[in-house]
Amino acid sequence: MVQKLISKRALRFVVIGVCNAIISFGTLNVIFYKLNQNKIVSSIIATSLALVFSFIMNRGFVFGDKTKKAHQQLPAFVIVTISGSLLVLNLVYILSLKLLNGHEYLIIDLIKSLTSVKLTKSFVDINLSTVIGAVVALFWNYNGYKRFVFKGSKDAIEEAIEHTP
Repeated sequence: MVQKLISKRALRFVVIGVCNAIISFGTLNVIFYKLNQNKIVSSIIATSLALVFSFIMNRGFVFGDKTKKAHQQLPAFVIVTISGSLLVLNLVYILSLKLLNGHEYLIIDLIKSLTSVKLTKSFVDINLSTVIGAVVALFWNYNGYKRFVFKGSKDAIEEAIEHTP
């Protein structure tokens, strides 16, 4: 039963994470490519918008924890998210850029041969590095939210476990 609980909540977390990623990537690319802002400004704006969406959805849908008022949970959520986004995600992002340096053309050629789509070096840099950072931050955030933010959350499965003789 515990495995089902973990899987159910983790699946909801991943679904919200995918939606969050779409919001973040969409915002990042629009601001970077259409509004001609630099990568850091684009990333900060995209992350801020994604943070608001993430709090609302994690509080209500993923963890369902309303044992405290939102304004009481928000500071811990912001600390976990900012440390995940600004520290973990961006450190992995920077490391990924260093590791990708010069290898982007292999990825560009592979994608072009498979799909006939020609990507730019900067598109591969900013998006692939962000994906790698986001995957690492996903684990960081889930555990931080579960341990520090939404500690009072209960699922129907948890309720059933507690009430089973």
